[in-house]
Amino acid sequence: MVYHNSDNKSELRTGFSDGFTMLEVIVAIALVGIGITSTVAALTKLNAFAGASRNATGAYTAVVGEIDQIQSSSPFNPLAGQVPPALTLGNHPAIAVQIYRDPVSGAVIWGAGTSTVTDISTPGVAMYQATVTVNYTYLNRPYSFSMNTIRASDQ
Repeated sequence: MVYHNSDNKSELRTGFSDGFTMLEVIVAIALVGIGITSTVAALTKLNAFAGASRNATGAYTAVVGEIDQIQSSSPFNPLAGQVPPALTLGNHPAIAVQIYRDPVSGAVIWGAGTSTVTDISTPGVAMYQATVTVNYTYLNRPYSFSMNTIRASDQ
């Protein structure tokens, strides 16, 4: 395109100005803002998942510890009247279980561990089933982890 300036001299111009328009700047800032917001939101959600997983691991460890105690308590022969306290039939009272302790702040997440032992014996074979459950609250949401085990008589 040929344009004429005030000196009546011809000048070749492309028709584009140097720099960005205000609209282009606003759109670029909006896109960067959306990207940063999405990244922060995703990292926050991943951190919440990590915290929930950490607490689930603590609850699992507490339940497995109780299951191990039930499996290793001896002597266990109900027909001879030998039943360790961990295998007493019925509901065992809730005990406080530490799920997680923050190493920096010292904050502790506590749970309540319960167990129920039932007699599932068949003629000639004494067997007890135990259900161990840990309930806890994290970020104002209730969580529960439970496992079962069966213990046969030592004899």
